[in-house]
Amino acid sequence: MDLFQCKHNQGEALKDYLQKFMQMKAKAPNVPKDVAIKAAIKDLRIGPFVAHLAREKSRSIEDLYSEFEKYYRSNNDLHRRLEEQNQSKQF
Repeated sequence: MDLFQCKHNQGEALKDYLQKFMQMKAKAPNVPKDVAIKAAIKDLRIGPFVAHLAREKSRSIEDLYSEFEKYYRSNNDLHRRLEEQNQSKQF
């Protein structure tokens, strides 16, 4: 299984991409961790999370998964707050 084939598609939530990647990684348990980290990051859509990963290198796949989770939770919270703010402006 080639982890480098896992693509973060336009419109695909970061959480969904991570789940897809983790499923592929589970099918390839002998892939070295540094290769898995590079594969997970390689085809992420350009944006703030990719910039964060460029500044803060993950030392393990577990650290990378944790960063994914922190970012998509933060991003989900931001979207929820913006939606609430926009709804309150309508009234």
